[in-house]
Amino acid sequence: MKILAVTNQKGGVAKTTTAVNVAHALALAERRVLLVDLDPQGQCATALAVNPEPCVFRVLITPTDDIHQWIRQTRRERLEILPGDRTTATAQTVIAAENRPITAIYEILTFLSKEYDYIILDTAPSVGGIQERAIYAANIVLVPTATEYLSMDGLAQTMELLQRIRKDAHWSGGLAGVLPTFYDELTDESKKSMEQLKATFGDDYLLHPIHRATVLRECAAEGKTIFEKSPSSRSSQEYTALAREVLRRS
Repeated sequence: MKILAVTNQKGGVAKTTTAVNVAHALALAERRVLLVDLDPQGQCATALAVNPEPCVFRVLITPTDDIHQWIRQTRRERLEILPGDRTTATAQTVIAAENRPITAIYEILTFLSKEYDYIILDTAPSVGGIQERAIYAANIVLVPTATEYLSMDGLAQTMELLQRIRKDAHWSGGLAGVLPTFYDELTDESKKSMEQLKATFGDDYLLHPIHRATVLRECAAEGKTIFEKSPSSRSSQEYTALAREVLRRS
């Protein structure tokens, strides 16, 4: 079992879109996948036309319970979800107040090691609780970042967070790559952002960008992944290629 955390210290960079579509792409590649929604907005469930529920809250607050009772079907072969909702924020407060160990989420997910090939963690842009524990649990981390000036600071903070967890908690995971999102080669801002990202991360860690596309916004509104909404689109091809990179790098 491999655990992939999709994370960034900044919101609005397509973390949930990426987590949902990578999860489905891996399932279509015949991997058994569990998508875990650790973001209090609970949008992973909505994006898959599943009801948001306090399942993540229950799992985090009472980790001794059987996690299987909180896993839900998505009506997509080989893809299941552990949904969350606004109560996930309460769970984060409790985890921080009780000073749970950084291994807390990893220890919960180990019970599923024989049931899934991949567990995808969608995280919120926050510190002091769930995000750090999700990163520690992951074998690899994927960092989406919008190709705009204001996203560079969030990316830098995320890289610092990864280094701190590696140093302080002896995290042994790695960076799957930095994923440029909302890319538009017709704008100077996107082009300059890509140049900066390439100079910083090189070809090894800078992944091929996901272009800005109206169809990706429509997917969430309709509770569909890009492979269901528009399987022949450029966005579908880009997320398929990203899933192949995840398979190769993990």
